[in-house]
Amino acid sequence: MLKTSRFPALLLVGLLTAIAGAWAQGGSGSISGHVTDASGAVLQGAQVDVQPRSSASTVSNQQGEFTVLNLAPGNYTVTVSYVGFATFSKEVAVAGAQTARVDAVLGAASTNQEVVVYAEREHGEAEAINRTRASDNIVQVLPSEVITSLPNTNIADALGRLPSVTLERDEGEGKYVQIRGLEPRLSNVTVNGINVPSPEASVRQIKLDTIPANLVDSIEINKTQAANQDGDAIGGSVNLVTKTAGERPTLYLNGVGGYTPIVGGRSLTELDGTIGKRFGANHKLGILIGSSYDWNGRGIDDVEPVPTVIQCDPGPTGCVQPSSAASNFVTYGTQDIREYRYYRTRYGLSGSIDYKLGEISGLYVRGIYSHFDNFGDRWVYSPSVNGTTDANGNPLTSGYLTPTLSDTNGSYSFNAQIRRPVDVIASVEAGGKHVWSKWLLAYDVALSRSSSEDRGYSSADFSGPQTGVQFNIDTRDALRPKLIPVGGFGAVYDPAAYSFGGLDVNKTYSPQINLQGGFMTSRTYTIGGHFGTFEIGAKVRNQHKFQDALDLQYNAQGNIPTLSTFLGSFTNSNYYDKSYTLGPTADYNKIRAYLGAHAGDTNFFAPVDTNVLNTFSNSYDLIERITAGYFMNTVDFGRLRLQAGLRFEATHEDLLGNKILADSNGNLVATPLPVNSSYLDPLPSVQARFRLPHDAAIRAVYGRGVSRPNFGDLPPTFDSQSDAGQKVHVGNPFLKPTHANSYDVLYEQFLKPLGLIQAGFFYKQLTNTIYQTSTTINQQVIQNNPLYPLGDYVGQVLVQQTNGSDAHLYGFELAYQQHLTFLPGPLKGLGITANYGYTASKANNVPGRSDNPQLQRQAPNTWNISPTYDRGRFSSRLGISHNDQNIWSYGYQDGAALGKSGPFGDTYIYAHTQVDVQGSFKLSHGIQVIASGLNLTNEVFGFYNGSKIYPIQREYYKPTYSFGLRFNLGGESK
Repeated sequence: MLKTSRFPALLLVGLLTAIAGAWAQGGSGSISGHVTDASGAVLQGAQVDVQPRSSASTVSNQQGEFTVLNLAPGNYTVTVSYVGFATFSKEVAVAGAQTARVDAVLGAASTNQEVVVYAEREHGEAEAINRTRASDNIVQVLPSEVITSLPNTNIADALGRLPSVTLERDEGEGKYVQIRGLEPRLSNVTVNGINVPSPEASVRQIKLDTIPANLVDSIEINKTQAANQDGDAIGGSVNLVTKTAGERPTLYLNGVGGYTPIVGGRSLTELDGTIGKRFGANHKLGILIGSSYDWNGRGIDDVEPVPTVIQCDPGPTGCVQPSSAASNFVTYGTQDIREYRYYRTRYGLSGSIDYKLGEISGLYVRGIYSHFDNFGDRWVYSPSVNGTTDANGNPLTSGYLTPTLSDTNGSYSFNAQIRRPVDVIASVEAGGKHVWSKWLLAYDVALSRSSSEDRGYSSADFSGPQTGVQFNIDTRDALRPKLIPVGGFGAVYDPAAYSFGGLDVNKTYSPQINLQGGFMTSRTYTIGGHFGTFEIGAKVRNQHKFQDALDLQYNAQGNIPTLSTFLGSFTNSNYYDKSYTLGPTADYNKIRAYLGAHAGDTNFFAPVDTNVLNTFSNSYDLIERITAGYFMNTVDFGRLRLQAGLRFEATHEDLLGNKILADSNGNLVATPLPVNSSYLDPLPSVQARFRLPHDAAIRAVYGRGVSRPNFGDLPPTFDSQSDAGQKVHVGNPFLKPTHANSYDVLYEQFLKPLGLIQAGFFYKQLTNTIYQTSTTINQQVIQNNPLYPLGDYVGQVLVQQTNGSDAHLYGFELAYQQHLTFLPGPLKGLGITANYGYTASKANNVPGRSDNPQLQRQAPNTWNISPTYDRGRFSSRLGISHNDQNIWSYGYQDGAALGKSGPFGDTYIYAHTQVDVQGSFKLSHGIQVIASGLNLTNEVFGFYNGSKIYPIQREYYKPTYSFGLRFNLGGESK
């Protein structure tokens, strides 16, 4: 494990040795200050340099404050630079054991280069560029003013605008982020640097659609790792920074209404507000509260075909008893015609209280709470070929007469479902920072909680026409294959032909509680005229996650009603732009009333005992404790800034699952099965930044990271019953975490009056990748799984998550941003933000295949183009985002019919190109009129197998048009 990191460790030892002789210094002073623009707005990320004796540098924080410690008495020149503004310089005298004060007010660079950065989005863009420039990490920043300049519904939608960030979407919104072609598990999400738990039962990554976009002050993506950051960020780390009270009072109000022309018309409502102020003669006490609410009536037209391969002989015999030499044809055996009607409610609160003890010392309490009711209704019709004999009773191998015509034994079924999942994320943190002449101490304790609760994920099944249905299989439009009943839809959509089969009522509850505490202390020093900072820290995080599952089934019997009894009023004559026909729908309230009236009556529902299987196979308990410590040293050698560190993370897990077996009477019995494991990870890192003339820099970074397995893969569960005795599903408590060595090189040029060019290359070596495997149980498999009684299941298929060997990924990123104020006349209001990312990867030894596929979720090409225009009171922004297709999950196995490009190939997500726009017009007294359009191109979301022409899901949401008002008094909520 340590061989790949030997050089960074040796370099670290050298740096620590270099500071040993400079540790003892006395009689030192410091410089503290505050950086604002001419309007009084704070400037976060300003570069502060102190010359000539120390070559010290620092960066202004979220409040615009800075401090340089441990300066020998004497005269210094303090230089403050901020892209988009003129440089500030001041002579300062430092006395022993005293703090000199510098308040820097920055003005425009020059008349012909002036950028009006006092407006909302422009101010946010300037902040993002300067925080990027000042960071030791390779980081990208989205301040709130930039987030709200496009109709970003949640945090994930905003992150999708950044280089090499792709989104996993759900119901028309971003859900998870994938950074630099790596699956969501390999990245980390924090709030104010605090690790928050996932609300979902089985994964580690955070559902970012749970958190409203307007609830945070900024979002940071760290694409490299330092020793003072959590190590579980191989892809990157997303940090959500909440709002705090600024020097000026804050009052922000936002109200938006919208409309989507789908499912008969859907509406949306969005309301946001923030209020904050600092109190007292010296503004020592700051209090801020923010809130957000949105109701989103989404609708989805969704078709999910199931492609298959059949063998057909040429000539009049069609597909009846084909020979083994018959040709392979792709056709469709079934498909789902799905309609979704959602009513999603998302609301949240954030707040902070802080008290200044000194120039930069202080105490704080801050927190965030977000609640997401992802409620909706679903109706599904499923036509199926199903034929086993032809009209003359001759056996069929596939149920097809030809690839485009089925036999007459087809069928229909219908399903009505309600979805009532509730996701919650909450975190509260208390801490402080204390600064002395040479030392800085920071500490925090935090309690975070998330949960996912299913308040009735309930389905009702109806059996429709079971015989006599013949289908024409229309594949002329490969992206919209159709099973069209011969004779039309009248008979197959008759509600009287559908018999009630029963209900499945699923209720689960999965919370996670994190308790963590940590500290860091740093000491500044000077050696040979070079300024440095040595830092050590430690953190302990204890997280407890469990899932309680209950799945109740009710099988109808006796006088079984038909769909006619439960008919609802919803219809959609324009379903899927009339490409498909949707049948009548059910009112689930009527179904629920029927269950309530007859649930305990065996004349209506047959007794079904599934509690043991459906409850204990999905229930588990997990406690994970991560203990971390690090030391890190940063030294400025003139233009070169060098940082090296070593972090240790020790992981201990206590896991509890259930083993489900049949007793001597054939009854299922669940037996608890506990397992524990521990491991230690050393994680070195080195970061170098060399400042070039003309405000440019080159960065080079090495870091080692770790990503632990998903929670749902670890508990020792054993289930041989779910797949009717055909498969055995087991957990794997001995899964190893994935590790990676990451290398980055980046060139950046900061432009006048306000702009940035970046070009970088990255490379990642991954080990212990994790895949789901399906393996025939033999003696070797039995020996590899001593926890489980597999000896009775020889010949069946074992399904579990296992470690692969290794993989690598590489790519490059380009980014350009500039205000084009040098253009003449009205054109000087133009600006452009654009980025492009390319990634390529290769996974080795993927189970069941001899090739080397690309990693799952790795999109080869991603890009964003975002022109802006600002003139007078008018401001607008266009956002065009593209993600290439990428592998959602591996499905191909060696020898599959028609190869990797056939319908038994890997499952891909379709490429996605989305166009959004927003404009605003300032009225007076801080009031703006806002208008926006989301998904103007009605972009498809879906999946396909092997090739784009073999879809397995394609759904549409239609554009959303919104209009509203925004009021901002003070404009400062940092």
